[in-house]
Amino acid sequence: MILTTKFSIGDVVYAAYGCELNTEAAGPLTIGMVRAELTDSPGTDPDTMFDNYKPHQRSQDNSYMCVETGIGSGNNYAEDRLFSTREGAQAKLDAVVAKYISDRAEKGS
Repeated sequence: MILTTKFSIGDVVYAAYGCELNTEAAGPLTIGMVRAELTDSPGTDPDTMFDNYKPHQRSQDNSYMCVETGIGSGNNYAEDRLFSTREGAQAKLDAVVAKYISDRAEKGS
C-alpha cells in the first residue's frame, strides 16, 4: 500500500485560514511535518452491534505542520486548506469567509 500526500517536507505553501477579520491567506509557509492517517478495516463481523468490529471504508486524511508556525506544538493544517500558490489559497479563503458571513446573516447574529 502506498500513501500519497499533496505536499512533501520542504515544500512552500500558502494557507487558507481566516475569519471575517482575517481575510489574507497566510504564507509563504514551509512544510516541516507530514501526517498521513489511514483508516481501513475489512471488519470481523458485519452483523455485530459494536462499531469497531464492522467494516470501515478506506479513507486517508493528511495534515501538515509548518516550520514558521511550529513543528509538534504549532498549527496543524488540513490538506484541503493548503495551496502551492497564494492565489489558490486566497480564492479558497474568500469562499470560506463569504460562507461564514452568509451563515451568520441567516442566523441573525
